[in-house]
This record gives sequence, C-alpha cells and structure tokens, in this order.
Amino acid sequence: MQAPQEPAPSWADSRIESLSTLAKQQGYEVEREGEQIRVLIPVDGNFHPKRTLLLPSGLVPLSKMAQALKSDSGSRVTVVGHSDSDGSHELNQSLSMERAQAVASVLRLGGIERHRMHLIGMADNAPRADNSTYTGRKLNRRVEIILTPYQPTSVALADATKP
Repeated sequence: MQAPQEPAPSWADSRIESLSTLAKQQGYEVEREGEQIRVLIPVDGNFHPKRTLLLPSGLVPLSKMAQALKSDSGSRVTVVGHSDSDGSHELNQSLSMERAQAVASVLRLGGIERHRMHLIGMADNAPRADNSTYTGRKLNRRVEIILTPYQPTSVALADATKP
C-alpha cells in the first residue's frame, strides 16, 4: 500500500517566499490575495518627481525583479500604474499609464515575453490611502506588478459543417 502523496503547493505558495525576499531587498512591498501576488513599487524614489521616467536608482531593483520573473513562464504579469488625485483625471490617467509602460519596458528588456504581460492605467481610481493627506497621496502613487497563473488560451475553431 502506497503512502498518500502530499499535495503539490499551489501556484502562489510556490512563489511567494522567493518573491517576497527579493521584493523586500529592492524596497518593494508584496501582498498576496489567494492565487494573486502583488508587488508594489512606490513612485517616490523610483521615478523622476516631475515626469514618468524611471530614475537610475529605480532601474536596478526593477531589473533584478525582471530577472527573477523571466524564468517563470507559469506567471502572467499585469503592470498597473496608479496616481494620486491631484490634477485632472485625464492627466492622472496619462501619468498612470506612462508609469506602467516604463516598468513594462524594463521587464521586457529583462526578458519577459510580451504575450505574458498586460498593462493598465488606473489613474486615481484605486487609492490605497486618503488622498487628502501628503502621506496618503504618496502611497497612492505607485506601480503594481500583479502576478497570476499564466494559462495560454487556445482558440477553438468553429466547425462550419454543422448547422
């Protein structure tokens, strides 16, 4: 009689420890919700304060994250830019998307395939904190790398011979 096998760790269980260690070393936060892992990159200290360009100090940590994610073909990578509520909605939408694009560009240069990535600009639609305070606005300006299980989609072709 065979001993029962231990169940394999879930997708997120098999990744959370190493990602958390790496993210903490780079000054990022990590949150997990079910099978979703979220790496939070603050804008302050990583991006030019008046533009959407990554600072040199922000490139190295992000490049290290890209190297770690490159070999993980089982992960889908969604890059989500966020802003605070200062300024017009249109400006905040543009800022959040440009920040997401800047992070995605570094991830692509690091070897993450385009078909595994998705970009979203959230503007000020998903605040983490109160936008009426300086500290709250600072927390709301961020880019998130959201990792979920990657499952390539297959396209079923319709059978034209059936009515």
